[in-house]
Amino acid sequence: MKFIATLLISFLSFMHFAHSADPTQTVEQATSAVISELKKIPAEERNSNEVQRLVESYILPAIDQQRIAKLALGKHWRKATKEQRIAFIETFRDLQVRTYTGAFKAFDGQKFEFEAARFNKSGSKSIVKGHMIQPNGQRIPIDFKLYVNKQQDWKIYDAVIAGLGMVRTYRQQLSQELQSKSLDDIIANMAGEVQTAQR
Repeated sequence: MKFIATLLISFLSFMHFAHSADPTQTVEQATSAVISELKKIPAEERNSNEVQRLVESYILPAIDQQRIAKLALGKHWRKATKEQRIAFIETFRDLQVRTYTGAFKAFDGQKFEFEAARFNKSGSKSIVKGHMIQPNGQRIPIDFKLYVNKQQDWKIYDAVIAGLGMVRTYRQQLSQELQSKSLDDIIANMAGEVQTAQR
């Protein structure tokens, strides 16, 4: 669990300034800023409420929640009703907040290195490759995927950590569950997980 949490930190720490004109600069500024904030709070004082406040203030605005939710559902998104889509986006967001909060609490001194961003032909999408360096020196490869929205802001829609794509992982898990459950059941289960975590 600690390994997964520290991998998530690499995704989270990137997001604070995800609206720069240059994706690589965005990554470098974000990791420096968020890690700086984390270092101000001793690990034993990182209570869930305080960390969740940081997540909601700095992390969520940089993520395209609808795009990630749509990609995670894959072909099932087209079959979902408008009400189901809205409910899934909101519940999926709450579940991510819970996950991100746990990841922030697990931060223990990781560092980051990034390469120059690589763009598609139109310049509307980019990939920023880098490494998360563990305190023991282990280097974990990370790819961040971004796109430019209508407001010309760079938004995160996926991350590939140690070869594991977050959206692809979500999609595989949800697709498997949808073979035996309805989307309404999955949304209800996700909401239950969030409520349990908040107790």
